[in-house]
Amino acid sequence: MMKMKLWSSVAAAAILFGGAYSINEVQGASAGSTASESQSKTLIGVDKAEAYALKSAQGRVESIDLKERISGSYYEVEIRYNHQEIDVRVDAYTGKILSVRKETDDDDDDNYAAATSQSGTMISAAKAAEAASASAKGTVTEIDLDGDNGSFVYEVEIRNGKVTTEVGVDAYTAKVLYTDVDSDDDDD
Repeated sequence: MMKMKLWSSVAAAAILFGGAYSINEVQGASAGSTASESQSKTLIGVDKAEAYALKSAQGRVESIDLKERISGSYYEVEIRYNHQEIDVRVDAYTGKILSVRKETDDDDDDNYAAATSQSGTMISAAKAAEAASASAKGTVTEIDLDGDNGSFVYEVEIRNGKVTTEVGVDAYTAKVLYTDVDSDDDDD
């Protein structure tokens, strides 16, 4: 008799859990249709993301990353101004500014000082993305400004299906310095 009560309790819990799971699936499906509707729109692109971010905060764009989350897609734009690091989140489809966060960077940043004192004008991150896109097809998902030994290079990541290409672009001349292709094939 005790075993029968135990099995009845387990069966009741399974039915209750299964029903809750089904309700969550229906709610998830309706929420998913909203997400898929926004995914059918066109990305604004790094050039517009950079422009919108620079309307919210002045400075030099250090990086732009396309982030895809359940709540939606956005560009995270990192801007440097004097000794401040400013992170601006821009909706990837509408261009709406989602947040602006400022931090004082007390680190002795040699790269920032060298970049601001070097002769010539540094190109924008959008211009680097444009140069990189001419040598690799796909969606620009990340741009990072990297400074080593006094030279500055935008590292631009472009995704095209399972292929990721990193393109190095000279931060002053927009010349493509290198292209590194990496395939995410699972067949290896």
